[in-house]
Amino acid sequence: MDATEAARREAERIHRAAVAAGDDPWKLLDLVRQEAVRRELDVYALPPGDSQLKGGRAAFDSQAGIILYEDAGSEFDRAFLIAHELGHVVLEGGTQDVVTEQVEPDRSVEDAPVGIEKVLDYGARERREIQMDLFARELLLPRSVVRHLHVSNGRSSTDIATRLGAPPQVVQQQLLDALLLPEDSSIESSTVPAAALTPDPTQIAAAEHRNSAFQLQAGPGTGKTRTLVRRIENLLAEGVDPVSILVLTFSNKAANELSERLAASNPTAAAAMWIGTFHAFGLDIVRRFHDKLGLPPDPRLVDRSEAIELLEDELPRLPLRHYRNLWDPALDLSDMLHAISRAKDEVIDAAGYRTLAQAMADKAGHDEDAAMRAEKCLEVALLFETYERLMAAGQLIDFGDLVALPVRLVETDAEVRVALKARHQHVLVDEYQDVNRASVRLLRAIVGEARNLWVVGDVRQSIYRFRGASPTNMAQFAVDFPGAQVRQLGVNYRSGREVIEVFTAFSGTMKASTEALPLQLKADRGVLNARPEFRVVRSTEDEISAVAAVIQAQQEAGIPYRRQALLCASNARLSDIAEGLEARGIPVLHLGSLFERPEIKDLLALLSMLTDPHAVGLVRVATMSAHEMPLQEVIQIIGHLRESKAAALDWRQAGAKLPSLATESQTALLRVAALFTGLNPMGNSWTILATWVIDQLGLAKTIHLARDPQSRMKGLALWQFLNFCRRQPSGAGIPSVRLLDRIRRLVLLSEDRGLRQLPGVAEGIDAVRLMTIHSSKGLEFDIVHIPGMVASGLPRNNMAPRCVPPDGLIHGSQGLTGLEAVKAGHEEEEECLFFVALSRARDRLFLYASSVQSDGKARNPSKFISAINYLLVRPANPAQRNGAARPATAVGITWEEKPVWTENQVNLFERCPRRFLYTHVLKLGGRRTETAFMKMHNVVSDVFDWLKTVHETTTPSESELSFRFEEAWQAKGAADHGYAEDYRRIGRRLVDYLIETRRNGVRSSVAPLSLGWVEGDILVKPDSVAQGDRGQVVVGRVKTGKPRSNAFDDIEYTILHFAAVQAYGGQAQVEVTYLTSETTEPMSISAKKLETRRQKIQNIVQSIRSGDFPLKAEERACPRCPSFFICGELPDGAVTIKKL
Repeated sequence: MDATEAARREAERIHRAAVAAGDDPWKLLDLVRQEAVRRELDVYALPPGDSQLKGGRAAFDSQAGIILYEDAGSEFDRAFLIAHELGHVVLEGGTQDVVTEQVEPDRSVEDAPVGIEKVLDYGARERREIQMDLFARELLLPRSVVRHLHVSNGRSSTDIATRLGAPPQVVQQQLLDALLLPEDSSIESSTVPAAALTPDPTQIAAAEHRNSAFQLQAGPGTGKTRTLVRRIENLLAEGVDPVSILVLTFSNKAANELSERLAASNPTAAAAMWIGTFHAFGLDIVRRFHDKLGLPPDPRLVDRSEAIELLEDELPRLPLRHYRNLWDPALDLSDMLHAISRAKDEVIDAAGYRTLAQAMADKAGHDEDAAMRAEKCLEVALLFETYERLMAAGQLIDFGDLVALPVRLVETDAEVRVALKARHQHVLVDEYQDVNRASVRLLRAIVGEARNLWVVGDVRQSIYRFRGASPTNMAQFAVDFPGAQVRQLGVNYRSGREVIEVFTAFSGTMKASTEALPLQLKADRGVLNARPEFRVVRSTEDEISAVAAVIQAQQEAGIPYRRQALLCASNARLSDIAEGLEARGIPVLHLGSLFERPEIKDLLALLSMLTDPHAVGLVRVATMSAHEMPLQEVIQIIGHLRESKAAALDWRQAGAKLPSLATESQTALLRVAALFTGLNPMGNSWTILATWVIDQLGLAKTIHLARDPQSRMKGLALWQFLNFCRRQPSGAGIPSVRLLDRIRRLVLLSEDRGLRQLPGVAEGIDAVRLMTIHSSKGLEFDIVHIPGMVASGLPRNNMAPRCVPPDGLIHGSQGLTGLEAVKAGHEEEEECLFFVALSRARDRLFLYASSVQSDGKARNPSKFISAINYLLVRPANPAQRNGAARPATAVGITWEEKPVWTENQVNLFERCPRRFLYTHVLKLGGRRTETAFMKMHNVVSDVFDWLKTVHETTTPSESELSFRFEEAWQAKGAADHGYAEDYRRIGRRLVDYLIETRRNGVRSSVAPLSLGWVEGDILVKPDSVAQGDRGQVVVGRVKTGKPRSNAFDDIEYTILHFAAVQAYGGQAQVEVTYLTSETTEPMSISAKKLETRRQKIQNIVQSIRSGDFPLKAEERACPRCPSFFICGELPDGAVTIKKL
């Protein structure tokens, strides 16, 4: 149980004691005043701004024993201020004066780990104030009480809030905590504390080191945090002022845990010292010396998504070639911003980046590959310069600036340097193997002679290269800080000897070990007589069955599910395994992609119906309990809304206009409509969603009463989702639309991954922990399962980033190109990942692999196995635990006539069968989320359609073309955009190039072509048919974008080829013109591939006729899909289709 939960429970105990003593729980102001009396404290109300409040809203005078609070607001507001001050008295002993500047009664117990929230950290003082807010809310309205009122007494959140006189959002947040989070987090954690509490000689020596920089190399399970805490306690015992102690970590979680451990023995000192992440420390420097940086006192911090929005408008003006993605620039911009962030890790600005890129260009000579790499780096430099200009104009900063800006400041400003040195006289750094070069330079600038610098880390656990971490910084510690001493801890308290022998043996083969002291650990727990195992089965499905069998066997042997963990290198594989284990009866603790969970998509589909006039979300809502409708009738409702040109929320009356709907459907539709009674599209999205979850849908109560692990996971997911929705960036437009758009953007950019982290209170759920190896760092489990130990699994493929850093940017990469430097670090990091995974296990370690690929070819084990194979037991026939078969996904479809599909429709089926179903079978309509660039492309497509209709074999006059383009631009383009003229200019150039290409060859009238199949016909309409210079027929296709290296793998080109050959003979040639790149490419495909794709077309048309439309998830396509929020389960029943 953490300190915050302990504080809340103490508040509940006090509340219950007060009620038992006769206090009225509905009169909150009287309740807290009486509690103050019982503690012999005086309470006085003062006018807001009174000098005795010392600039705050409340205060506690420890000498006089007085609580002062501002006499303003409701009774609840005043009661909350008093309760907050009581928290300081109860939890801190009432020995220190306190001034409370702000309170937040509805605050969450955790911030959502996404966007800037995952960067911002709280100092000890801020953490204390958060704890007091939560104490105060619990004192006024304990979770157990509000739970009883809602579940047992049937009171809604609004009823409770009205009765208490409390803001509804306060009661709703307390109910969400009470119903969706586990009640008891005091169950033994899966992270078992080390057995020995008495420090060993190596820990004592490290903690007591003085008078020179010191690096402690701490292998897995050796008690590094305990040693760090002991050093701080020693410093305090020696009389060191806690204000002069600076402790830097690499995660907010680590900072919180460290602060709590120190506060347990010395809360006053813990609050006085600075404990936090490097980036939080950098932000503190930026704020303190903002004037020297030309920034406001609290500059706005932008996340990756906001940075992309900032740059998208500028992109049309930049003369880019390699990164000129005018169709969907967000992804290229994300890659380029990653390169810029990586440069900031090395304290390289835009000018420095250009210098390095230009040096590459000068050196390239006639080497085409080198020249291209240089050109790409120069394009990133150009964007970097633009980005710097925009950020400076808006007085904005980003994540990379939080360390880079302070480094430049302290290295160039002696006054700042002296101030920081004087304040932070003792500096301690945890996880030093994860520091980047900017962090090292910041340390060098503030520690002076470094006599009081103390760092701890393990180079073999360096797994954050993607954010600039480098083991080089560990290796050259004595170079960066002359006179430094390096020592290591020698006892592992976590694992049995058998596990230690495995990761020690592997460490001997690691590149990182060449830069570290030899790993020689004593096993404090001795031999456990349980050798690690390597279980090899045939297929990946068998692998899941083998994992399930071992998990269940260990559970039956007395190891709870919660004390077992399964680790993977990637999130994608984790999701597959989670689904497979649940099908085999194994409970798992795994959120996966939050916005793609069924219970979250249900809410998002509902929310979309607030503004969608066609109510497409009904396709998903009609699968929800008490709102079920047959698929055919849902499609009838949506079709009616589209045909009648309905407005938003008109769908609520659709039942009355469709008397043919079944009575059950009419009733279900009315139930859905009731959820929107009184809602305003401009209303707060969190309030709408929380009201649905708690009161109208009753999801929170249902989940609370269910209590099984799967329901608990649904509860955690709903809580995490609502916690994310609490704080959203402000902006123009409808709040719910902004929220849905932001979710799409976060998923597209993979910025939602922080939301996969489970809330801390999930520890007590008895389910197997599924997590990435990265997430497991710092944790330990009795049993660890590591699947996917095959050649293609770990190490993963060495794929260079799309924006490779320029030569010389990465510190320590002398003599290597940027590409070579990136690749050189990849396998070393993969080794570190495997080392981390192996060393998480306390008692048992199980590795798994499959031996046969899906095509029947043999699959080799990971090369990492060879180094430890002699230490592993390999069972001959591993046991397997089978599960239920996956449910069929076929949709019952009756075709009234032989269907006809276009090649574009068939191509969409190949990309995603489920989207084909939504778009062309169910005809839900909708367009994918469009950027200004996409709108510009729509204009070009519209003009092209006009050309094919009106000027199929002729060329329009300039005036006619200009008129048609302007007409299309006003109707479909980004005409109201701030940079509309830039988009318009690009669009017009695409049209002009299209006209130029139409002048080549002798054009013919284009007749539709048809390919016949038993299941249906495919209608093909070429964009052009012309006679080539050798007399051959050239069938053309026009694309507004750029060519892709694998473009001709798309099924539409195979269809076009077959149709062209059937109509014009074997010499017919297919050509594709790309307007953005202004190139034309002839289609080239081997006879073998053609035959394979002919069979693929056959399979597609058979699947369509049989109603088989499986989901084909694609991380970059799904967030853009118009059906993203409804994709998944369909309403029951069959549908009748006339034609597509």
